[in-house]
Amino acid sequence: MVTSNLCLHRGARVVDRGQLDAVESPVATETWFPLRHSRVLDTVLETLEAAAFHVDNVQLSLSQDNARFFGTLDLATSVGGGTTLAVGVRNSVDKTFPLGFCAGCRVFVCDNLAFRSELLVARKHTRNGVIRFQEAIALAVQSLGQFQEAESRRIQQMQGHRLSDFHADSLMLQAYERGVISLRTLPRVIDAWRKPAHPDFEPRTLWSLMNAFTGALKDRSMSNPQQFALRTMRLNALLSPSSC
Repeated sequence: MVTSNLCLHRGARVVDRGQLDAVESPVATETWFPLRHSRVLDTVLETLEAAAFHVDNVQLSLSQDNARFFGTLDLATSVGGGTTLAVGVRNSVDKTFPLGFCAGCRVFVCDNLAFRSELLVARKHTRNGVIRFQEAIALAVQSLGQFQEAESRRIQQMQGHRLSDFHADSLMLQAYERGVISLRTLPRVIDAWRKPAHPDFEPRTLWSLMNAFTGALKDRSMSNPQQFALRTMRLNALLSPSSC
């Protein structure tokens, strides 16, 4: 089974749990209360466990002299179509960004994460920040069941939505015009649609076109994860079965 690729760039390195636990947080100020990376991860793991979600794989990384933490967690939760749920978590103790949690889909064949915006959580490092973070994660995790059901229905609809080559060409052009893909990426999407690399994507459906896009955008997930997440959200909107 393919697991999440933790996008490491700008000096980040993979670490184990012991190395993460060894990182202390700076002394708090009157308005800033940094939280240890290990406590952020434990908060996510405990909340997932309490909601009966099993974590299959965890990848951890640190950067900027251990001040910034990024992690991915693959869940043993299928939504169909070779897709399961995955969780991302991040923290900083240098005031770079707030506590962060996101959840979305892992498409195994293309090995990509397509995070959906309704499952993003961010909270500042304030006196009550950790409590608010715990509350927000709990609410987000509770919605993962509904998210799983909704994504299963969406994938089934996309798999059942037949596309002509003319319609597929139109959607690829719209994606370029809307800035979802670049001029350099467009030929790769066209090639992936016309010559599928995997039998699962040979049917001429909206699901196969989606994976032609996400496969072509995979490099962007490594070079610019934030931009990749934004583009996949826009792609989800463009290729919604209700709008095609």
